[in-house]
Amino acid sequence: MGGAAAGGRLGRARLSLYAAVSSPLTVIGLPLAVYIPPLYGELGLDLGLMGLVLMLARFSDVITDPIIGHLSDRTRGRFGRRKPWLVLGAPIMMVSTYLLFVPPEAPGMWHFTLCTVAIFLAATILEIPYSAWGAELSGNYNERSRITAFREQFALAGYLLAVSIPMVLSFFGHDALRGALAISGGVICLVLPIAVLAAVWGVPEPPTPQARVGALGARQYRQGLKLMWRNGPFVRVVIGYTGSVVGASMDSALSLFFCKHVLGAESVYAFALFMMILAGVACVPLWRWLSERLGKHMALIAAILWYAGWAFLMPLLYFVPEWGAPGFIFLQTMKGMSVGAFASLTTSMAADVVDIDTARSGEQRTGLYFAVWGVVKKATAALALGLALGAVDLFGFDATADPALGGQAGGNTVGALMALALLYSVVPSCLKLCTLPFLWTYPLTEARQARIRRRLAAKAARRSSGVASTAATAPSSGVGAA
Repeated sequence: MGGAAAGGRLGRARLSLYAAVSSPLTVIGLPLAVYIPPLYGELGLDLGLMGLVLMLARFSDVITDPIIGHLSDRTRGRFGRRKPWLVLGAPIMMVSTYLLFVPPEAPGMWHFTLCTVAIFLAATILEIPYSAWGAELSGNYNERSRITAFREQFALAGYLLAVSIPMVLSFFGHDALRGALAISGGVICLVLPIAVLAAVWGVPEPPTPQARVGALGARQYRQGLKLMWRNGPFVRVVIGYTGSVVGASMDSALSLFFCKHVLGAESVYAFALFMMILAGVACVPLWRWLSERLGKHMALIAAILWYAGWAFLMPLLYFVPEWGAPGFIFLQTMKGMSVGAFASLTTSMAADVVDIDTARSGEQRTGLYFAVWGVVKKATAALALGLALGAVDLFGFDATADPALGGQAGGNTVGALMALALLYSVVPSCLKLCTLPFLWTYPLTEARQARIRRRLAAKAARRSSGVASTAATAPSSGVGAA
């Protein structure tokens, strides 16, 4: 492979076109996690049942993600392996998102379920090939961090847009929740096809590698999973990533409930979320700089400690109501400084560990690796979301109760509110901290990854020489031979 794929730098213009696809995808993701459960809860759907639907729909990705990942590895054609899948997934995402974000006045559970399943399927078709494409844009340790950091900044820019819409509507006195979702649905339908087509047109895929891609069957799938399980660095990255996903999912699902019912500060929620994401965008270069000096895994450990330290302070705001609104804004901003590190560093680390598998097995299956990565992400997020909504329901939390009556008749009990506060901040932070022993001993350093890339380059050179020698010594045929 040449250019960036071999270790060079990808130009900023092309990198921007590639990374821009992540913006509309996050405009979808944040409202889906943060605003959809409260809206549909207010429209009469049961929170616990919605959590179950979201969890089961996500678990269907255990089947679809590996299929899409493997098919994208095997796709051959003039447009590359990854690009056709983005073109296929975009229209499915547009239609299903609009139907979910602009519900009828009395949506049934079937409407919610079908739209959610369609969105998750479209996300698989888009995100698995897209992530694999990014991993293949460069084989260099630090350049991969640059690519994922760039993509994460565009993703966080999408989050900023998503949180800005309800904030602006609220400022002008409109219905922030329903109106914001309707506008978000329109933005997605407009921006997603433009971003996908611009990336497909303006960013070349690296040449198809010569490493073989095996057939996809039950036996081959099991063998592939066994090789992944034996890939120690991959297992460690997955464990670290799982902690980040659990924390983000529980935070997203319960943050609005916490701000509204525990703190009574719903009016500042959109602004606090905006400041959190703005801090994340601003600090992505800082985490990339830290990863280049300490290593990606040590920078990730620092981000986890930073996030957990501030998150543990969040429940204390319940006991000082006068600090509720400003305290929530401040703590969200401080937590936000680390959010860009989780996705960018872990995804860059995942791209590195695929090289180990290629060197050991001789097979090229970046798509299948990122399919398993996607399964872990989605299944963990669904499990965390379902457990979070189910747990607060179990502790007696009622989303329709009057926030002004917290601890009184007609409102949520003190026990329900404290359970909500702990499930929102302390529990996910503890789960993040549990991943630190696995990350501390992470062995794939920059020096080792460079040795693996040299080994792969040498193998590719030998294969190319063998193909050339075979072609040179093959007997002539046809008119010339006659």
